[in-house]
Amino acid sequence: MTFEQLNDVIAVVENETFLEAAECRNISQSTLSKKIMKLERELDITLFDRSRRKASLTEAGSVFYQEALRLTECYAGMLSKLEPYRKNKKQKLCIGTLPILTQYDLTARLKSFTETYPQIDFSFEEAEEAELLVGLRQKKYDYIIARENLFSKLGCVSYPFTEDELVAILPENHRLAGGPFVRLSDLAGERFIFMNSYTSVYQLCIQLLNEAGIMPEIIRTGRVESIISGVAVGEGVSLLAKSNFRIFQADKVKVLPLDPPQTISVVLAKLAGTTETEAMRNFAEYICEN
Repeated sequence: MTFEQLNDVIAVVENETFLEAAECRNISQSTLSKKIMKLERELDITLFDRSRRKASLTEAGSVFYQEALRLTECYAGMLSKLEPYRKNKKQKLCIGTLPILTQYDLTARLKSFTETYPQIDFSFEEAEEAELLVGLRQKKYDYIIARENLFSKLGCVSYPFTEDELVAILPENHRLAGGPFVRLSDLAGERFIFMNSYTSVYQLCIQLLNEAGIMPEIIRTGRVESIISGVAVGEGVSLLAKSNFRIFQADKVKVLPLDPPQTISVVLAKLAGTTETEAMRNFAEYICEN
């Protein structure tokens, strides 16, 4: 058994489906399923009940999952404690981030940081939200850059450094397309295309619509470019972060603000209780002030 296998199981549990876990692990669903089945044969235990659409742990699987969390966190803690004894004393800093660097003009900021602090061995990785949270818990990342609502169920200290807003995406000929804004209540009865269910934007959309008394009919989920093209041909409507349209063109769709506005804070976050190194302090100050 390897830590890679432990992280495979953790990814399936936290993403709820093998498909979304495979996307998170950057492998195919078939490969992930084969790896899990190989582990089950090795243990002579069934970890998942595959009779349901969502991945559901068996009783033995629940025990395995809790132990997997404990082992991966212990391993990360051991590496952290050994860090001061490495022969290379250069300060290390690893950042995990959603693939949002272009949207929020972060690429130049990160490059400037490395030039300002050449004594820091700086690295960053782009990953999806579930993988970022696992990496943060396991102390793979010192900080992660993501939208604030991702951390609602995790004890974190966060530093806001920019803001975004949720906007309505409508077909050009939609009944609401000619107005200056959209109220969530106006979207009752619509068919929705949302970001993948493991994203914090999806969770935020569901929360806001439920608070508006709407149980949305979700026809599918997908990535931003797929959502925009679906809305453009009248497949449904959507809610997305406005910053996406710094990258993707809004051809044949109408992008309208919500009333009242729904702000999304983008933050730098670390686990509460984590000892902040000098490199971490330098990074937080630089990113939040520049």
